Amino acid sequence: MKLSEVLIELMLVITILAIVTFIAFPVFTEFTARYRSKTKQWELFELLIFMRNQAYSERANFILCPKGDEDICSNNWSNGALLFIDINSNGTLDSKDKIERYFTRLPEGATLSWKGFNNKGYLIFRPDGTTPSQSGNFSYCPTDGEAKLGWIIILNSIGRPYYGRDADGDGIVENGSGDNLSCPQS
Repeated sequence: MKLSEVLIELMLVITILAIVTFIAFPVFTEFTARYRSKTKQWELFELLIFMRNQAYSERANFILCPKGDEDICSNNWSNGALLFIDINSNGTLDSKDKIERYFTRLPEGATLSWKGFNNKGYLIFRPDGTTPSQSGNFSYCPTDGEAKLGWIIILNSIGRPYYGRDADGDGIVENGSGDNLSCPQS
């Protein structure tokens, strides 16, 4: 085989690899974004189940609040969250309370919000495993603002979490009232 034939075959192989990579890259990128989004959804869902079970089994108030820069409650869920036992039942994290778990920070530019019927910026589970008038939902929007990659976790009136569904088939999940997830476009 001549050197020119080898070079032609090598160029052909490189061209085919470039075409395959060009076609596969967007699919792989979307798969990775969807996986990251679902991982955060599972992490929060598991934390809500744990929180409800612990409140019931330990007969104590458990609070999930947005995490500040330090281990304090804030108003930005994108920084992550703190789950703590509210030992003195005062509704705030203080030195007597014990942090049980953390919900990790979201990817840069992603958003998470909690909208409950009592308009508190945090979530409480009481010793009986219920929430005091706090049914509502968590809404997550990924970094690129693509609602089709976002999710909703709905908390019903007795405190049971469940995943929002795409009932109308448009590729975007709805909250408990049937409204589509709305994400700011970047």
